[in-house]
Amino acid sequence: MQIYPKRPGFTAGESFELAVQPGCRFSVALYHQGNDETLTSTGGIAVQAGSAVHGELKNGKYVFQSPGRAKRMRHDEDWGWPTITIRPHADAIVTGAYVAIAYEVDANGAPSTDLGRRAAAHKPVFAGPPDSGSMALVIARPRTPSAHIAYIVPVNTYHAYNSTGGGCFYGDPIHRTQPRTTVSLLRPGGGLGAQLGEPTDPYDPRSPRQQFTHWDAKFIRWLRAEGIACDFYTDHDLHRGSDLRLEHYRCMLSVGHHEYWSVQMRERVAAFVAQGGNLAIFSGNTCYRPIDYGDALIDGDYTLMNRAGERWPGHDESDLIGLSYAYGGGKYGVWKRMRGGWVRREREAIGFTVRQADHWVFAGTGLADGQSFGAKDRLVGYEVDGMPPAPNGFVSLADTVQLTGWDIGGKGAMGVSQPDPDNDSQRGLVFNGGTTDWARVLMDPEAESRVIVDQITRNVVRRFIGLPSRVIERGDTMLDETPAPDDELEKNDA
Repeated sequence: MQIYPKRPGFTAGESFELAVQPGCRFSVALYHQGNDETLTSTGGIAVQAGSAVHGELKNGKYVFQSPGRAKRMRHDEDWGWPTITIRPHADAIVTGAYVAIAYEVDANGAPSTDLGRRAAAHKPVFAGPPDSGSMALVIARPRTPSAHIAYIVPVNTYHAYNSTGGGCFYGDPIHRTQPRTTVSLLRPGGGLGAQLGEPTDPYDPRSPRQQFTHWDAKFIRWLRAEGIACDFYTDHDLHRGSDLRLEHYRCMLSVGHHEYWSVQMRERVAAFVAQGGNLAIFSGNTCYRPIDYGDALIDGDYTLMNRAGERWPGHDESDLIGLSYAYGGGKYGVWKRMRGGWVRREREAIGFTVRQADHWVFAGTGLADGQSFGAKDRLVGYEVDGMPPAPNGFVSLADTVQLTGWDIGGKGAMGVSQPDPDNDSQRGLVFNGGTTDWARVLMDPEAESRVIVDQITRNVVRRFIGLPSRVIERGDTMLDETPAPDDELEKNDA
């Protein structure tokens, strides 16, 4: 059965509403993203049925029955499914990423699927297809700011690619839907359980690209392993600026594929950096396309998202984040229905070539100017950002060869912003890794460049929150064996 949250986020210690598919008999479990690849049960929750949902105790567990039956709904409307209210035990909930699971049961309350049996027994579960079709992602904000980092979960981008109900911002060749300019935020698929027209990622086929498990879950695991605390928020919190006040943080984190931003999101982040906040981007195609939420509100939250244009009118996001997808490139695959769907999904083995090895970003990596890393692991992701032609205060620390044959066909880059031209000592820094696939390589134990990516990530995050540097000495990494071409070894003076 399918479900979705009425709001993508809630405040830890409070309740949240879950919309449930009509015509189902089910029970509910709540899990969270912890240290492991699988989700971990949070333990007890109190569930209250809405006015249209009937609940009764069966063999010690509440069983719910939603009325009616599911009907075909559109991509651009509030699906209006009946709701239940979930209140986690207050002492078990802190800020973080949580996953609600609704699993169907028989008349006696016994789970009818393997997912249900595991959830009923509080066993770990993996948030990938097909099980993720019965899951909903919900983000718990902190009661009060409790960390130095604000992690923004990109729910806008999840829905931009979610064609559940017949459409998203892109054509979906698998389900034969056309690109749309408005999508509902009140339907299944906002982070988990989406209908997607994407090709399977050949380098991580267990989870779909435009979903929480593929990128964000991996980075959260890294943060927890490092013992680095974060407060979690969604795009909606950043847009509103009420539940999230960036001035309470030293660093904002953007991970994976954080493509769709509102004007308010962009302006709040720009003000944060101007006032001394640091922005760490381990994402690709970041802040590339504008959206707005229109005037449709329910209980103060947004119900629809509109694509406001192909690019920012009169604005280049590289002025804020240093890089832009407009100067980089992407490689996804080719759709051939007669040949079984997506083909040629693999990318060339392209990595980043180091230009300023003595920079603090590379401390402890052992890298030297002209050396490359990440090629065999395809660290240069399915979307990668590049430098604009005009100087903008951003220093490229590593770059790629020309992305010949890729969409756009520019050059990828990664680097750090320089201080304001007027030497404004109050201005914060921006690190931009420039690739969607950073988190994938970061948490891939088989990746040859994993230790380098791990150390760069540690250098950036610790510096941005005021912690001393820390180098992990490990011997399980390799530099790319093929040197960059001679004309690529000259230091980039940009």
